[in-house]
Amino acid sequence: LVSRIFSPSISSTASASGRWYPQPARRLCSSSSLLSKGKGVKGEKGEIILKREEAAPIYSLPRGEKRLGRVKGRGDEILADYVLFEEAIQRVKVEWRKYDGLTSEERNIHMKHIQSIEERKLSYKDPVTGYVVLNTSQLLVNGKCCGNGCRHCPYELSKHRSRPPVMGIHRRTRCMVVDNSQLGKEAHSSGKLAYCIHVYKQGFRAKHMPHATLGDKILVAIRGEMKKAFIVGANTHVHLRKHGVPVSDVNMIVLLNEEGNPLGTRVTAAIPAQLKTKVDNAQFAKVLAISNKFL
Repeated sequence: LVSRIFSPSISSTASASGRWYPQPARRLCSSSSLLSKGKGVKGEKGEIILKREEAAPIYSLPRGEKRLGRVKGRGDEILADYVLFEEAIQRVKVEWRKYDGLTSEERNIHMKHIQSIEERKLSYKDPVTGYVVLNTSQLLVNGKCCGNGCRHCPYELSKHRSRPPVMGIHRRTRCMVVDNSQLGKEAHSSGKLAYCIHVYKQGFRAKHMPHATLGDKILVAIRGEMKKAFIVGANTHVHLRKHGVPVSDVNMIVLLNEEGNPLGTRVTAAIPAQLKTKVDNAQFAKVLAISNKFL
């Protein structure tokens, strides 16, 4: 009897518990019914040989990593499944000491965030600005940190960031032209953005090229030509951002001609208002003159 119970090939549905705790009651099948259903094969000695999956049914999934997923709700709305909901609700727990130190505006945002997770949604509307903000559930589905400093990032940025922090724009950094010059339009339409090849900063040797920041002049290669340009927007890393200085999604530049004047006649993107402090620079003042949007 013991050999029949623990045999990998010869077993019966009566002894196929597979767990120490009691199994639900089930009606045993006869040998003839098993053969008729095609679930067993008759052996040489007349015994019934069952497949391992059918001889030892599994009543619970094996333990392993949590599978975070999404499901469709009413109106084909994408919602978080129960496993994702449980994981997200554990991540957003806040101690009362920290909650007591929040301002009224931060508390409203926190409660709006928790409400969106309880409703299994993946985003919510900011009660102050009205912008759509990704909640913890959606960020957990992404699987890793994007490095953009999301408001509800559940990951440790120092370990999961997608790019290392740098002090600014350096050699081979891609930049997007935001003026209406013909050269900039051609580079944008072709998909081959300009890239930095030199930074004009005094007090540094060419071998140890410094990093360029907002308002600095650089030399770029664009469409087989070399052009000077001013930096009017920088995609600064979250660890190196400064208070009151807006950060753009891309590094924005304005091209200059050989005389140092802007190559275009208008800056099409909004630039940080902090650049107005460089109005004393004669060349940069011309860039400010053709700009009409400031952040």
